[in-house]
Amino acid sequence: MSKTMETELKKKITLACKLTDKNQIKRMNELHQTLFKKVSRHVEHTDSYELVFDQADNVMISDLSEFIKFERLCCPWLIFHLTFQPEEGPISLRMGDSQETKQMVYLVMELDKLPKSR
Repeated sequence: MSKTMETELKKKITLACKLTDKNQIKRMNELHQTLFKKVSRHVEHTDSYELVFDQADNVMISDLSEFIKFERLCCPWLIFHLTFQPEEGPISLRMGDSQETKQMVYLVMELDKLPKSR
């Protein structure tokens, strides 16, 4: 992604964000830090990214729900798919539905810092 495109996408994200309460922003940042340390891998799809959590528990389920709630305020254009595998299997969170939203997810979620699927 070119630097110009990255700058333009960051501007769109900033303008779209409706999350203004300082406590909510603080909590969202805490969730980012907590959840993203638990990502087992991320998978790149044609129009989205998927975060996979192999070691899911009830706290993580609650945190993911809260994360989605805040991200929906911040990024109202973003589509989320939360998938639970059978028998306590992995949980995955898929975000995006177009090339542009996929690129925005990559930037906002800093996916370059997460383990990639093999």
